[in-house]
Amino acid sequence: MNTQQRLSIIAMTLMLSGSMAALAETETTYGIRPADDASASPSSHPNAADEQSLKHSSMIKNSGDIRYVSGGVGESERSELNALSSQFNLHLLFATQGSGEYLSAVQVNILDTNHGSILSAESKGPWFYAQLPPGDYTVQVTPTESRGHGQTQEKTVHLDRSGQAKFDFYWNK
Repeated sequence: MNTQQRLSIIAMTLMLSGSMAALAETETTYGIRPADDASASPSSHPNAADEQSLKHSSMIKNSGDIRYVSGGVGESERSELNALSSQFNLHLLFATQGSGEYLSAVQVNILDTNHGSILSAESKGPWFYAQLPPGDYTVQVTPTESRGHGQTQEKTVHLDRSGQAKFDFYWNK
């Protein structure tokens, strides 16, 4: 191998390693991020369009061992949540009776059989998903905005290892 060939190989190696370094620095932005990525703020992402979409997107959160996510404001959030729905065994929907208008800002409390709170969170949209261990639970939901404000509804749910439970809650206009 002559000097020219060696230089060509070295130049190609440097170019490839530079490409690999650039590849390693690439980050992918998703509208719904895992809870362990909660420290990454939307402003740390360079793309302004991504930054704007993240301000309105939902984020998977943890409360103890319970994972949950809420949202569904707008078509893109509903699509994101639909894609994640199989990861959660409890699905809640909040809407107005008759009109079907969605409600957001609903306080969700999930109690175990001893009436101990295992999850207390405010839904940021009409859809609320949670992943609970198998068992029996009481789900209490209370809108915090004007429509249905203070009107708590309660349902009992039994979750086994294989299924999902879906509940729709409706309030009068």
